[in-house]
Amino acid sequence: MNKIKFLRFMSRTRTLCGGYNKYPGFLQQSLKRHMQTSVSISQIMKEKEIFHDALPGIIDNLQASSKISQLPEVGNWVRKVLEHNLTGGKHSRGIITMLSYEMLETPEKVTDEKLKLARVLGWCVEMLQAYFIVVDDIMDRSTTRRGMPCWYRMPNVGLGALNDSILIHCAIMETLETYFGKTEHYVDVVRLFNEALLYTSMGQHLDFTTAHHKKDYSLFTIDRYESIVKYKTSCYTFRLPVLLGLVQVQDVDKRMYADVDDICFKLGRLFQMQDDYIDCYGDESVTGKAGTDIQEGKCSWLAVTALKRCNDAQRELFTNHYGSDKPEHVDIIKRLYGDLRLPEIYLQEETELHNDITSKVRALPSETAPTFFFKLIDRIYKRKH
Repeated sequence: MNKIKFLRFMSRTRTLCGGYNKYPGFLQQSLKRHMQTSVSISQIMKEKEIFHDALPGIIDNLQASSKISQLPEVGNWVRKVLEHNLTGGKHSRGIITMLSYEMLETPEKVTDEKLKLARVLGWCVEMLQAYFIVVDDIMDRSTTRRGMPCWYRMPNVGLGALNDSILIHCAIMETLETYFGKTEHYVDVVRLFNEALLYTSMGQHLDFTTAHHKKDYSLFTIDRYESIVKYKTSCYTFRLPVLLGLVQVQDVDKRMYADVDDICFKLGRLFQMQDDYIDCYGDESVTGKAGTDIQEGKCSWLAVTALKRCNDAQRELFTNHYGSDKPEHVDIIKRLYGDLRLPEIYLQEETELHNDITSKVRALPSETAPTFFFKLIDRIYKRKH
């Protein structure tokens, strides 16, 4: 039963039962859950709407900038590149950036101008994500992204996508200069973006080189995996959005920064573990992306965990078939994952990591931070795409 039909059914049941408090117990609990979910979905949709409304003006200003407007042909192409690569997806990094200022600032100190700037920063984070995606899809030979062909597979693009990724990066810097160039935060904001770019590129290097040690899986250790996650995922998915919000917060409690780093790295660990699982077990019609980790021989959570649990025969099976794009070899690896009970272990580790993050958040020395981080946890826990 879908949500609308369920709520109509519950409304009729309420009438027949003489009021909400006369529902049977299980119906009361079901109604509460659906009402909470409805409110949550409504709130998320509103946040997305506010965030999305900011993008057209940002692209207009970028195209009209003194540098890009010198070559209208290039300006039109930059618009096309951005509109394609910023379309679709959850935009979670950008929305986290927007919410980080709004929720971490003391309510009476929140200003409309800073809310606007937080949305701009959010779109710059989404541009950074687009920059990484364009290059990553070429490196991984991916075919689809967000339900569409990868940018390099689009007509008249090809390996010109490499230069387009540079244009995206330049668009970030131009946008930051336009909106923040005369503010006291400009240097800090640019530093955070450059730092995130460096760290993520370092993580991407670890990820790529580990996957290309053909048939040598000695590097597939939990330490190596966590280094990849820390630099490739955590830094720009959570740490950058949160620190960009804190840059704008007045009188921020400096004691928070060490805890924020720790929480963001753990959130990144949870997020990447989920990505690895979804790459193998996710529904492409939901995720919009065909999984390629097995074919590319990636150092994923599934691969590392499998190698920890393999006996000699299973390790040989893994070594002989992992990193192959033959469908029958991919199926053999997936069956091996099932034999090793990796889906069950995943659910257990996901819960344990969630509980660890939750305890860290509760200990934060701030009145506003726990609410914000619990919102982040709710957004990603048990996600399917």
